[in-house]
Formats: sequence, C-alpha cells, structure tokens
Amino acid sequence: MKKLVPAIEKIDKIFNYLYLKERASQSEISKALDIPKATTNRLLYTLVTMGYVFQSGKDYTLGNKFDYFSNKNENYNTIKNLAYPYLEELSLNFKETFKVSVLDKNKIRVIASVESNDYYKISVPENAVFPLHAGAASKILICQLTEKKLNSLLPETLPKYTENTITNRDALKKELFKVNIKKIAFDNMEHSNSISAVATPIYDKNNKIIAALSCPFFSANSNNNNIENLILSMKDACKKISDSFINMSY
Repeated sequence: MKKLVPAIEKIDKIFNYLYLKERASQSEISKALDIPKATTNRLLYTLVTMGYVFQSGKDYTLGNKFDYFSNKNENYNTIKNLAYPYLEELSLNFKETFKVSVLDKNKIRVIASVESNDYYKISVPENAVFPLHAGAASKILICQLTEKKLNSLLPETLPKYTENTITNRDALKKELFKVNIKKIAFDNMEHSNSISAVATPIYDKNNKIIAALSCPFFSANSNNNNIENLILSMKDACKKISDSFINMSY
C-alpha cells in the first residue's frame, strides 16, 4: 500500500479545521493539529499565496479558490443564460449558427448553441466537444494558458483532421500568441473540410477568458464584408455578456 504524502495530509487537516472552525490563528492551527509552528507557517504562506487560504490580521479562513471550484458549473450556467439572447439575435441577423464554448479540462465543450433557421446550416448541439488545437473557439480558450500548461495538454505532434490542421505544437503556440494579442481567432477549415469559423472572447472580472463566442460557417459562402460585420457584432455581444457576468460576480 502506497503511503500518503505528509505535507498533503497536513494541508488536508488545515482545510478541515478551517472549514469547521471558520477562522483561526496560526498558533491555534499549529496547536490543534499538532503541526510544528515552522511547518504551519510555511504551509499557510503557500496556501495564502495560491488563494486556498485568506489571511486577515492574525486569522486565517478558507480562500476564494474554493468558491471558484464550487461555482464552476454555476458560472457556466450563468454564462449560458446571459449569452442566449445574443446568440438568437446574431443568428437571426446573420442567418448562421452561433455557439458559446468553454475549456473543460482537456477539451473544448459547447455550453450554448443557437442554430441557423436556414435549410442548409451547420448543426452544433450543446455538450458537443472539440479538440484543443483545431477550431476558432479552441484557440481563443487556450491562448492565455502558460507554456507549461500548453505542454501538459498538447502532444508535440497534434492530430490531423484536414490539410489545414496545425499539427506542430510550436507552430500552434505562435498562432496562439497572435490570437492573444488580437483577441480574435479564425478556423480556416482546420477541423472540418468546407467549414470555417471566427471566435471572440468572453471575460471575467480579472480579464481572464472564460468562454468563447464563435460562428461556424460554410467557407464557400463567406466574403470579407460579411466577416467584418460579423466580427463587430460578435465583439459587441461578447462585451455585453462579459459586463453582465462581471456585474453579477460582485
């Protein structure tokens, strides 16, 4: 039987103690849990720095990161509800399918979708999943990730879906750098033949990208004027969704 990591055991005890006690000083934690003062000091410093514990004067409480974890699905539902009216308006105006996606562990997941009412349309159901490296929404959702995180999520050679798929991890990183600067991403038939897409970001109060609004369309039907108007409308919708989400977060 494998042994538990001592430091993790101590951290677990601290979490449980603060959960039941609500707040406690370093000396109280050290004494109650029988953890040496120096060890308690190092653990609390690390937990505060990482957002798991909050310090106010001499007292410590559980931090905001636990709220983030527990509210993750709730946040997705909030974004979904806020986005729907804009997806419907965009779909009516441009006669295209629009969707909102999020980064869900190691894949991209659609949380809201409104399809075009045209006979020939691109259908994207809610809960559909897409790869991290191929797609406009995918690029938006991973463009802020650190290089270390990208390396952990992406293999050096990426799966190929079409002739246009970016299959080299370093080449993708260069593309993501541009996306992060411009805050707009394109899919040039990289995931599906004959289908292109454009995506723009939705933000939280920390200016972190939490979702992507995207529009997949048949490549043969696109023209520059339509794309420019589409992008302007999508950016406007994203700003309104972001502002509403941020106001609800305070």
